[in-house]
Amino acid sequence: MKKFKFELEPLLRLRKYEQEQAQIELGKAVSAEAKIQSDLDTLAGQYAAVKKMGEGERDFTKIAEAQQFYSFVKGEQEKLFAQMAQAKIITEEKRAAFKAAMQKTESLKKLRERKLEEHNAAAKKEEAKFLDDISTYKYN
Repeated sequence: MKKFKFELEPLLRLRKYEQEQAQIELGKAVSAEAKIQSDLDTLAGQYAAVKKMGEGERDFTKIAEAQQFYSFVKGEQEKLFAQMAQAKIITEEKRAAFKAAMQKTESLKKLRERKLEEHNAAAKKEEAKFLDDISTYKYN
């Protein structure tokens, strides 16, 4: 019986490699997005802490410092929101690239499975014919 050989095996390996690379790139993009979100959360926590400390404060310098901090937080939030928007766009692009790479790989895997099934069916048919020839030969 002949051994199964898929002619497009090198292409399938290449597509798997491309899929893995796309998955790595998607992971990096999601990680960058999560870091920006973490920075936003930290900034919000600091804002809440300063606001709580400033409640009921009567010292003008501390109130002025709190106002400066609020201005700083607002500016940082705007920067981080712009970065987050950009990161989301990049993440969606990477997700689309990963999905496309996955589809290419899956189509080749399905083709390989079909070819393997055809090979196995042909091998069984050949074996049955061989066994039939053997049994017929003995009795003649």
